Amino acid sequence: RVTDELKTLNIQNAQFCAEFAPYAEEDSKHVAADGADRMQFLFSANKGEPLKALSKVISGGEMSRLMLAIKVRMSDLNEIETYIFDEIDAGISGATAKTVAEKFADISAEKQIIAVSHLAQIAAMADENFLISKSETADGKTLTNISKLDEEGKTRELTRLLGGAYSSGAARALADELMCECREYRKR
Repeated sequence: RVTDELKTLNIQNAQFCAEFAPYAEEDSKHVAADGADRMQFLFSANKGEPLKALSKVISGGEMSRLMLAIKVRMSDLNEIETYIFDEIDAGISGATAKTVAEKFADISAEKQIIAVSHLAQIAAMADENFLISKSETADGKTLTNISKLDEEGKTRELTRLLGGAYSSGAARALADELMCECREYRKR
């Protein structure tokens, strides 16, 4: 199921599995509170490449999508009510970012999602947006500010994330178009 989900996240040739190391009866004397099983995740993103230890072959963007795939497939199997994604969109862009935003929207129909993101596609899909900034200091320490964005603030921030100035009509129009597409997706 995770492999199928990875394919929808633009890793078309993904392979993923959990490999359990065998153990013999004499291993039982080493059993601790966490059991005797030893396992590792194996992964391959590319056609013709064998499965290898996840820690040896996965890129940052692939890891982000793998974690999302696991959470998407597990969301109906556990009792977690809130998912927190801290820059899970690192290393992705374009169509993949749009797909991730849609996955977030699908999960959020049943669960709460809190996502920290620098991608306009992700931010545009959100029901509520907050801007986190570290622009002020007090007593020599940096302060983190969090402010809820209204509709104009959301448009302004999406425009900035898209690389444009709010004063640019074209950049604002792109942000508005993105928000419109997201509203349409959520209506489905």
